[in-house]
Amino acid sequence: MQATTWNNLPIWALLASRDILKAAIPERRLSDTLKSILGVLTSLPQLDLSDMAAIYIREAGQDRQRLFHNNTADQMELPLDLPSGARMPECIAEREDLIPYWIPISVAGDPDFGTAVFFSRSERPINVESLSALRVLAQEFGPIIQQRNGCTASLIDMVELSTDEIYIFDPLRFTISRTNATASVRTGYSAEALCDMTPASLKVGLSELDYRAKLMPLVDGSARSITFDAIQRRRNGTVYPVKVHVWRIRGPSSDLFAEVAIATADQRKAFGLLEQVFDAIPGGIGVFDNRSRLLMANRRLYDLMNIPPEMFPPGSKFEDILRYNASRGEWGDGDPEAMVRERVEQAALGLPYSFERERKSGKVLTVRSEPLSNGGYVLSYSDITLRKRAEKELIRNRDELEKTVRQRTAEIAAQAAALEEALQQEKNINAMQRQFVAMTSHEFRTPLAIIDGAAQRIQRKKGEMDARFLTDKTQQVRSAVARMVELMESFLSAGRIDTGKIELSLVDCSLHKLIEQALKRQKLSSQHHRFDAQIEDLPPVIRCDALGISQVLTNLLSNAVKYAPRAPDITIRGWEEDGFVFLSVKDEGVGIDAEDVPKLFQPYFRARTSTGIAGTGIGLSLVKQIVTLHDGDIFVESERGKGTCFTLVLPVQGPVIPETIEPAPEVSVA
Repeated sequence: MQATTWNNLPIWALLASRDILKAAIPERRLSDTLKSILGVLTSLPQLDLSDMAAIYIREAGQDRQRLFHNNTADQMELPLDLPSGARMPECIAEREDLIPYWIPISVAGDPDFGTAVFFSRSERPINVESLSALRVLAQEFGPIIQQRNGCTASLIDMVELSTDEIYIFDPLRFTISRTNATASVRTGYSAEALCDMTPASLKVGLSELDYRAKLMPLVDGSARSITFDAIQRRRNGTVYPVKVHVWRIRGPSSDLFAEVAIATADQRKAFGLLEQVFDAIPGGIGVFDNRSRLLMANRRLYDLMNIPPEMFPPGSKFEDILRYNASRGEWGDGDPEAMVRERVEQAALGLPYSFERERKSGKVLTVRSEPLSNGGYVLSYSDITLRKRAEKELIRNRDELEKTVRQRTAEIAAQAAALEEALQQEKNINAMQRQFVAMTSHEFRTPLAIIDGAAQRIQRKKGEMDARFLTDKTQQVRSAVARMVELMESFLSAGRIDTGKIELSLVDCSLHKLIEQALKRQKLSSQHHRFDAQIEDLPPVIRCDALGISQVLTNLLSNAVKYAPRAPDITIRGWEEDGFVFLSVKDEGVGIDAEDVPKLFQPYFRARTSTGIAGTGIGLSLVKQIVTLHDGDIFVESERGKGTCFTLVLPVQGPVIPETIEPAPEVSVA
């Protein structure tokens, strides 16, 4: 299997790397950056990881790796140190519900920089491809931590913002590598010039050897800091007294020395200014030492924590402050001592953390803790109530907007669908109209041609016509006229039904008479066909629209004749069953393809077997609509080349008439 690299990462991993780059902006705190990056990785559905994750970094000169950062570690007590080698800590090994993933972190020149620890959300392990992508993505931690947490980099803000002279220098050559603007202002040297000097070269009466001798306790590790008085020399030769503090700052790969030179005459003034700045900070700030005792706090901290300043002056224990809040129910139900102990132990870890807390009053606070190099930490409180309200309002407005957009989108989609349907219907109507015009012109042309031909024959015969010839031609003219009348009636009836202007005129009439009349009319134009009517089982009368049912019968008989030109036998059967009249018309003609049967009653549709046979395609559509108005139905049985049978079903008592419609007067056509 090909090794996973940046060049062949899957799409989801490339998108995740983009989110990691967004989170790693220099302006953010390192702890916030790591928290965001871990959140990006643990939220990927392809990895199915738990929210809990941790980063361990190898300490300089040590084999073990120290816990550097964690997300939601309250789910399990993570070890502070990872043992050397591949042995898994017992607190993790004994958890059968967790599948840990140990991802090595390396940087240039240090393949054992650290380890990222993740845990599977379920008992199913991550597949090989996803795990390989995770290993590649996790390598982003090394450069970010190295750049943001290195000795020099971690002091950038302090160096630049301090009102005292600060010099960062190499412990071997003692050459200054970085300084701040205050040093340039007070000594008169540029930053570039100072970086070519040593701290001893700025002192009066203190040689390089003497300076190194003073710092020997730092070099051999017997002291954590050195303090002494000195005279500082400016570039112009003037001098001023300073109090010098030197610390050794340990880093992951190398150590640095930091010298802070405080002008003694300015100390009291600087401390007073610091107190004013401290109190002017809009958030609450509290500085605690390595024993969790309060060293310094501004007024805003007391206000946001809602604790009395006189009860907790500098020197108070953090544990006592926590116990005071727990006793007032600030943290909800539970054992106050257990909650205090949990928070004290978290502070003792010396790790950066942050969380949000909503107080009983509804005020929402952000709490952050940042460790100090001496083992203490800075605790900050920020009131984010207005921001949270704005976020909720924004979310509410967003949800309302999304709802409105969805509604409008649905409306537009419905309108578009309706418009598309109307357009398609209009196209269909136009096509049917063109087809209709072509068919009607042909249908009317045929009887007119018959009439014209008969008239021409009569005109040529003049006085030589015998009775038989005249009768024959007259019959042709009458049949043609009857066909035209039939076409006109079909067109007019179809138009009235389509526009909804047709009304049934219900009467009690004899279906026998209607059938006999339709047969009589059909025999006039179909002298070569034989009609076998078996209608003795029909009831004496039924309630119906006599004209409409007559049109139905005429159409069915006409179709039977027209589509069976070489099969003279047509059978008509009628019977009554369960209050309904059944009437079938069967021929042995060309029949209908099975695929065309469901479309027979559509307007202007003509079956493929009707090619070359005159017709408009509206007859059966008209039949279906008239029968439907009578609360009846019509069925078709047909097979190509074997004829067709139409079966008509009508209620004997007629259709159900709505109460608002006056029934037509009863007229017998018997």
